[in-house]
Amino acid sequence: MRTLAHISDLHFGREDPVVVEGLLRSLEEAKADVIVVSGDLTQRAKKKQFRAAKAFLAEMPKVPRVVVPGNHDVSTTNLFERVVRPLKRYRRFISQDLTPFWSDAEVAIAGINTVRLMSTKDGRMNRVQVEKACGQFATAAGAAVKVVVTHHPIDVAADDLKHPTLTRSKMAMARFAECGVDLFLSGHLHVGLTLSSSVRYPLAGYSAVVVHAGTAVSTRTRKEANGWNLIRVSEGGIFVQRMVWGGKRFRRGDMETYRKTPIGWERQAAESVS
Repeated sequence: MRTLAHISDLHFGREDPVVVEGLLRSLEEAKADVIVVSGDLTQRAKKKQFRAAKAFLAEMPKVPRVVVPGNHDVSTTNLFERVVRPLKRYRRFISQDLTPFWSDAEVAIAGINTVRLMSTKDGRMNRVQVEKACGQFATAAGAAVKVVVTHHPIDVAADDLKHPTLTRSKMAMARFAECGVDLFLSGHLHVGLTLSSSVRYPLAGYSAVVVHAGTAVSTRTRKEANGWNLIRVSEGGIFVQRMVWGGKRFRRGDMETYRKTPIGWERQAAESVS
């Protein structure tokens, strides 16, 4: 079994320093095997904000990490930079790799950049990106749980009429079903949520787990407190533990459990954990 720490929407430039320190403590206590950061490391893609994000990443536990950019990591004020040198500062301060991949015998994680120049908010995935991720998964161990990381969600709650899914998500999901993706991690909405993909994408014999993370340290919370996800994965089980800011520290919230079945990953009864 592998443990993943899934954090998102840090928004340095609008961070709460107390929560930042609390997150670093909580990540240290979690002893995750891999840390996943699903975008929006900064608020306005400014150098000062990227420096703060870089310093934060350097303070995290020294384990492998998979990081992708979000729409806030591209300048909205400098049109020339946005068009000609998109993600220049992200590449300089965070990573040159916009398609990060990490794997071992138990888990394989592919990051995909869903930020698009013509949109300051919504995201898109194209066929080339999907094929590259599936090619990366083809090199992984046969029993490895396959995980896709994006900033924008490939799925949202069935009753959510406000937030769109990734453009071309139907194409992407059909292909990801063929290459056996088990788990999708994303952020963007600042809400922690766990879904079964089969509700929106009814593909025969396939159902993946979709997990959104809230905003980890930003003051830009919406309808819930700062949070992140502690996820344990194995060939037969995915366990999503919500970590919720309680004013002084992150505490354990509800846990969702999924089991592998002949028709894909199916949700089991939710557990409340103190």
